[in-house]
Amino acid sequence: MIFLDTGYFMGLLDDKDSHHEDSLKIKEFLDDLNETTVINTTVLVETLNKSVGTCDVLKDLYSDIRENNLIIPLSYKDYLKSLEINGWYGNSINYSDCTIIKTMIDYDIQRIVSFDSGFDKIKSYEVISSV
Repeated sequence: MIFLDTGYFMGLLDDKDSHHEDSLKIKEFLDDLNETTVINTTVLVETLNKSVGTCDVLKDLYSDIRENNLIIPLSYKDYLKSLEINGWYGNSINYSDCTIIKTMIDYDIQRIVSFDSGFDKIKSYEVISSV
């Protein structure tokens, strides 16, 4: 399994995004790899919040994300544990990313597609930011 961070989706959706070309190449890589891609509800909400479009455009985006990725819902306990994880890193990794770390721990996911340097602090993760 590979976790997908919000920046990857933003790069795919916005051709003016600085990571657009990398996101397109990574998408091809992931398509060829044919491995389960995972997000959690934090990434879903961030992606929809940062996207621009009509209600119908956002519904289509939601449907596409839902059809092509495993979406892990977060519970109250997950959010509390994410606060604890945030403390492990002395608040140097933002809280949203800590919910991602929590999901990756729970599902034993070692790889993440992200352009966020915060994940580089976790030596056991393979951060995919280009291919």
